[in-house]
Amino acid sequence: MSHALAGPPAPPAAYRRAGAALAAEWIKLRSLRSMLLTPLLGALLFIGLSASAVHNNAAGYSHLDAAQKARFDPLYINFNFVILGILLFGVLGALVATNEYGSGLIRTTLAATPQRGLVLAAKAVLAGLAAFALAVVLVFTAFFTGQGILSGAHAPHVSLGDHYVLGHLMGTVYYMTAAGLIGLFTGVLVRSAAAAITGMFGLLLVLPALADKITPDAVTRHTVPYLPLNLGDEMLRHHQGLSPGSAVAGLAAWVLVLAAAAALSLRGRDA
Repeated sequence: MSHALAGPPAPPAAYRRAGAALAAEWIKLRSLRSMLLTPLLGALLFIGLSASAVHNNAAGYSHLDAAQKARFDPLYINFNFVILGILLFGVLGALVATNEYGSGLIRTTLAATPQRGLVLAAKAVLAGLAAFALAVVLVFTAFFTGQGILSGAHAPHVSLGDHYVLGHLMGTVYYMTAAGLIGLFTGVLVRSAAAAITGMFGLLLVLPALADKITPDAVTRHTVPYLPLNLGDEMLRHHQGLSPGSAVAGLAAWVLVLAAAAALSLRGRDA
């Protein structure tokens, strides 16, 4: 009895390829020293400065006049150092992307998984989840610590159930997570840790500061509010005229545009 010749083995199912890519990226992510030390040091700095600022404001509350007491904002005081968290997440995202280029491991990664879009998607999913989890820990720890200090000093404070408070906290988490993804995709584009970190500082700090010095005109009025830092600030404090929903969508647009650019770069250039 004759047997038909066996054909080439079928390629693994898409979900198997995705699972393998995620597993490989998870191993690399948790083995990065910077993914342990940088978040720890950054968290201590962020929470420590936040608690110190709250303590100083709480101690001086009784000496404020009536107008100053009316402007006393417990949430603003608590998260006045949120830019440090944004920079921390942007740097972490950049390091996730550029570590493989610095070590040369990216060539091994792309040889094992030729579907470059899948590699980038796996990095983005894991970096996004890690950034979200870390942001939740930082934001809620800073919140409960700061509001506890205000409460103990008999200064105005808020609780998690108060109007807009949970939305504010989740907005901060979203902002930090978006910064991490922006850093990741920027790292893929520039392929250098130093260049990616410099780019994040430029995008998040230098460019908004320079834009504020420009005399407002029709161009700046329609561009400057859409810089990532201004979108995040608008989402949390709502003072430039954009709705919080527009700010959320604007940050998402930054992430998606940079993701598309990173995917094209990864596919079009040699490792």
